[in-house]
Amino acid sequence: MSDPLQGVVDHLASQLGVSSARILLLLREAELPSSATPETLRLSVADIIDCVVLPKTPEPAEESDVDGKLRLRVQGKEKHQLLEVTMSRAAPLGTLMSHYAEAMGLTGRELSFFFDGEKLTHQGTPAELGMEQGDLIEVWG
Repeated sequence: MSDPLQGVVDHLASQLGVSSARILLLLREAELPSSATPETLRLSVADIIDCVVLPKTPEPAEESDVDGKLRLRVQGKEKHQLLEVTMSRAAPLGTLMSHYAEAMGLTGRELSFFFDGEKLTHQGTPAELGMEQGDLIEVWG
C-alpha cells in the first residue's frame, strides 16, 4: 500500500515491451501519478486501474539512418537483461543473437528472439522485417 505506482508502471512496461514513459494509469478516467501510492489514493480491492499504452512518438532522423545503421534494443525476461545494439539493416540477425547471448553470459542456452510477436531466424535481416530505430526485440529462454 505504501509503494509508489512507479513499480507497477515499470512492471507493465517490461511485460508489454514498451518504455515506462508510454504507460498511463487511469482511475475513473483520471490519470494517476506514478509517484502516488495506493494508500495516498485511498484505493481498495474494488478499484479498477486501467492501463493505457501511449503511441510511440517518432524519433528524429539520426546519423545512423543515413549510413544504413539501426539502433535496436534487445530485452530478456529480467529488467537488467537489456542490450542496445547498432547494426546494419542488411546484416543477418544471427549476429545480434550471438552478441546478446555472449553479453548476457547465456551462450549455449536455447534462446528465442521475437519482434512484433514473430519469431526471428538467424538469416533474417532488420530490413526484411521493417525494423526502425529503437525497435525492441524480446528474448525468451
